[in-house]
Parts: sequence; structure tokens; C-alpha cells
Amino acid sequence: MSDPLATLVSELEAARAIKADDVENLPRAVVLHAVDAAHRYFASVGIEDRLRAPLLHLLGALQDLEQGRTNPILAAGPYSPTKQHTRQIDTAEFVMASYAVTIMSEQPNVSTDKALEEMAAVIGTEKKTLREFRKNISKGRATDEAKREYAEWRKIRRQFKEMPADKFVEAMKDKAKRLRFQKG
Repeated sequence: MSDPLATLVSELEAARAIKADDVENLPRAVVLHAVDAAHRYFASVGIEDRLRAPLLHLLGALQDLEQGRTNPILAAGPYSPTKQHTRQIDTAEFVMASYAVTIMSEQPNVSTDKALEEMAAVIGTEKKTLREFRKNISKGRATDEAKREYAEWRKIRRQFKEMPADKFVEAMKDKAKRLRFQKG
């Protein structure tokens, strides 16, 4: 019997490998494949049907969209971003980018300056702004929220320590792009 976690990781990699010319809506296809993989993983490790039901509803809603049908689960809500929401996303972006710089700069042939430049471009800020934010975190001058998020990224990295640094940073960059999309 195969390892369920290894199967999940393999299927998530397969989701990321889907090519645009293979499907009409690439982002939706990737999400559909990944959510399906997660659902099957939860089933394989014995998570009850009632706890997996929300994932099935999401899969059904995504499949409805694929077939041109609307589904209330994915209908737009009355949400309008607030300044508080934007600040939270800004903090999340800067914390994530700061930790990515740390990981990148620990690699051979990658200077902190180069890592700062690359991550600043990813989150759409200036290198000096990211450098200052990173300095504030390291000196304990960041907000409690930023400190908590930075600690969370460190925890996540420890959980995935076997993942090569460049792959981990690539996942962080993907997260940053999604945060920027949320911010608008």
C-alpha cells in the first residue's frame, strides 16, 4: 500500500504541472485537481465523510463552473475591501517576503541584497522598504501580528525541511502572487 502523504504530494505536483494548452481555464483546473487530491487524501487517512463534505461541495461547485452552470457556493458576495483588510494583506506579504529573503540568502551564491531585490519585485514594493521591514522584524520592532506570522512561516519551514529551499521559496512566491491578487 502506498503512502497517502506521498500520493498527495505527487498529485499536488501533478496539479501544478497542468499546462495551459491542456485546459480552457488553467487556474480553475489546477485548483480542481488539488482540492480533489486533498479530498482523496483525507478519505485515505480515515477522515469521516461528514468532515470531508465541504470539500465535496467545493468540488461540485467547481465542476459546475466547468460545465457552464452557476453555483451559489462560488457566487460573489457583498464584500468590499477595507483598509484593515489591505493592511493585513500587506503585513502577510511583507512577512512572507522577509522570511523568503532569509531562506534565499542562506543558499550558496545568493546575497541578501539579491534576495531582497527579487522578493521586493514579487510583492510589488521597493527593495529598501522590504529591507526596513525585515530589519524591524529582526529587532523585535514589528507588530505582534507580523511577529506571529513570521513565527508561523518558521514553523511551516521546519515542517517541510526536506523540501529544497528553492522549491519552498517558489511556493512562497506563489502565495505572494495570490495575496497581491486579493488586494487588487
